[in-house]
Amino acid sequence: MTDQRHPGAGDATAGFEAALETLAEERKRLGRMHERMAHGTTITSKDRMLSVTINGRGEILKLTFANTRYRQMAPAELASLITETIAAARAETLTQLADVAGDEVLPGISFRDLAGGAVGLDQVVNSFLSASLDVLPPDAVSAADRARLRGDS
Repeated sequence: MTDQRHPGAGDATAGFEAALETLAEERKRLGRMHERMAHGTTITSKDRMLSVTINGRGEILKLTFANTRYRQMAPAELASLITETIAAARAETLTQLADVAGDEVLPGISFRDLAGGAVGLDQVVNSFLSASLDVLPPDAVSAADRARLRGDS
């Protein structure tokens, strides 16, 4: 039902309600991400000698050796085992967070690329500005200013 005093008010109300629903969904998703980040992911090395637990911020929470075999390893071999297992744990944590985050956190930018450092800050700013400009009415910003804000000129 539309408001007879303000033509189109029903459309605006429906749009507002849809925006509120989207906001509620985003809050839930962010809550799930926060929970996921607080919990650790544990990965065990291929030879089952080392386990590494890393939280969602990439911090090492725990290193556990399953036996004393590491004492006979060459320092370089032990270092390689530790760094490879940590890298695998970080990659798994990133995958789990990306699954919760969804495909894109900003238009054209995935969580995996953003968290992995594959996206430059200029791309983040441009994506944010483009998305913001897309929701503005056409007459809110001149075509020249839109182009400048998008980085086209």
